[in-house]
Amino acid sequence: MRDVVTIVDVAKAAGVSPATVTHTLNGKRPVGEATRRKVLEAIEQLGYVPSWNASRMKRGNSGIIGCLAADITETFVNQIVRGIEHGLSGGQYSLFFVSGVEFGNDLKKAYNFLKSHKVEGILFCHHIPVWKEFNLDTQNPDIPIVSINMAAQEMTSVVVDNTTGGYQAAEHLYGCGMRHPAMICGPEDRLSVQDRLKGFSQRVKELNLQMPKDGYYGNYDFSHGFDAAEQLMKDYPQTDGIFCANDYIAAGAISALQKMNIHIPNQVRVVGFDNRDFSEFWNTPITTFELPLQEMGMLGVSLLKQVIHTGNYSKTQHVLQSKLIPRKSSKG
Repeated sequence: MRDVVTIVDVAKAAGVSPATVTHTLNGKRPVGEATRRKVLEAIEQLGYVPSWNASRMKRGNSGIIGCLAADITETFVNQIVRGIEHGLSGGQYSLFFVSGVEFGNDLKKAYNFLKSHKVEGILFCHHIPVWKEFNLDTQNPDIPIVSINMAAQEMTSVVVDNTTGGYQAAEHLYGCGMRHPAMICGPEDRLSVQDRLKGFSQRVKELNLQMPKDGYYGNYDFSHGFDAAEQLMKDYPQTDGIFCANDYIAAGAISALQKMNIHIPNQVRVVGFDNRDFSEFWNTPITTFELPLQEMGMLGVSLLKQVIHTGNYSKTQHVLQSKLIPRKSSKG
């Protein structure tokens, strides 16, 4: 079994002191370029891996940032975590990720598990207000929390401006010829759904258009989009523009409209949200909105590191914008 390479081994190979190796790695004190090259060459030759945790533990810190999400298989979580990883790349922190699925969807248990591992801060990647389920110790300055993808009054949060997204969806559909708008919503209790409906309805009202009062609420899935579109066209056959709360719903709506021999986009224009992987390749490519998920992850971890370093925790909300991606479903 190969012996663990230590900082002393690196110093010996480079012909410098262990302190010089440390200064080369952390950059806290200047090191000459020639010396720096010798140290880095020794590190590469020996395969030395710096133990940031060891040095931090001496100061009473773990060097670990916790991340909790309900389900890692959700696309938005994957992208946010990728952004978090970019934000931590090359730094002195390690990421400790847990999923609610690991704990039988008991998020309180998952949260306490992270706390027990002495993390220096926690990132919540979530789409529902988990802090309503249990006390997150948001007043505890020792474990700062940043919420990503969900607004939170009691903590720093990074969110997408879903209201503006809905507003822009109505504006885009109107520009494409829509005069009889409708929206197929997702779950009624989702704030993202409420905000997208709010923005869409606001612009529709400003344009002096009328839309059904029924939000056609349901799951964020294909089946709901299909069934809701069938019902919508039965209830309001004059509908010529549909904003769907996400791309799965939009895909279902498009399939239902095609089954009814309704041409897209000449007769009915459709816009989704989230820019899922399949959206560009659907039989009618779906106009949608791309969320700045990786940017949200990078900003979230940056804010968390700032709190850890300064000790100053401000309960502020950082809002990022989504990007409209026009495709054939709304504009031929």
